[in-house]
Amino acid sequence: MTLALPERFRGATFESYEPQTPSQAEALRVARAFVAELRRTPSWAERLRALLGAADERLPQGLYLVGPAGTGKTHLLAATCNALMPERACAFLHSSTLFRQTEPPEAFAHRLADEYAVCCLDEVEIDDPANEMRLAGVMKTLAARDVPLLATSNVAPEEYLATQLGDGRVQRFLRTEVRDAYRVVGVRGDDYRRTRAVEQSGRGWVGPPDATQRAMRQAQADATGAARWWAFADLRRATTDTAHTDLIEDLVGLDHLFIEGVAIADTDDAFRLLRVVDALYLHEDAPTLYFTAARPPDDWFDPDRHAGLARAVAEKFDRTVSRLHALCQIRPVEQEEAGQP
Repeated sequence: MTLALPERFRGATFESYEPQTPSQAEALRVARAFVAELRRTPSWAERLRALLGAADERLPQGLYLVGPAGTGKTHLLAATCNALMPERACAFLHSSTLFRQTEPPEAFAHRLADEYAVCCLDEVEIDDPANEMRLAGVMKTLAARDVPLLATSNVAPEEYLATQLGDGRVQRFLRTEVRDAYRVVGVRGDDYRRTRAVEQSGRGWVGPPDATQRAMRQAQADATGAARWWAFADLRRATTDTAHTDLIEDLVGLDHLFIEGVAIADTDDAFRLLRVVDALYLHEDAPTLYFTAARPPDDWFDPDRHAGLARAVAEKFDRTVSRLHALCQIRPVEQEEAGQP
């Protein structure tokens, strides 16, 4: 089982993380201290206590970085991973990889512990109580095997759906044991992808359909290499008819992907786009992405306009919107610009 850092984050370091808020500075300090503690050589007294089975209460079982999209949680997670390797083998996986496993969570966690000294789990999701039960099983097993877990999420453990709807044991674990065993650190601030200049290779056009389509057609004409033009309905259909891994493998064979008329009507649309954009964002061979839409991405599925499960999905979708800002230069197109690229 090979669970390496995505290419996008292989150069992430603590030095290259630029905290913009006090909570980000504190998260950076805690992550550095955690690495230093993991790399420290135990004293003879500590080794003796370990041999006798006594718990070392100074070091938590892991870190849990929580905060909104674009505050650098994944950068800190990757920097931690890079700082620990190669002395400590680190597994780095997205939560979707964990939730796609067909074997029992305890068995998967034992396989992780057999190969890795540290587990980094990015973007822990909140939408499915069954997945949260799987996560609880993995966390408990890794703790029993003395494998630290470092995770990122947009919600605190006690806000998971399972704490409201699920099994009582899982509720207690997520509400109490995670807080007791893990250092939960808030990473707050504005989304850097929307507030600071980032390198973007793709384009997004927002406005009247005929104007945006004409602008994207011009970009298609200027592009070289393998390209595909899809209406948003084509993308939705592909996510239904094709297994996710097969679809992403197909798309990364392209040089350019053009998506016309993105419009999010419900949570199903949001999930389908979310899974594709997130996978392309992390893939080193992803095609350059282009899209058109009548409204800006920030308005597609605004959390403030939803409640309950739909709001939880919209909050997670906000991460996808953030990543679109990282992938694409997004600009409005007026009707009179229809003849311009």
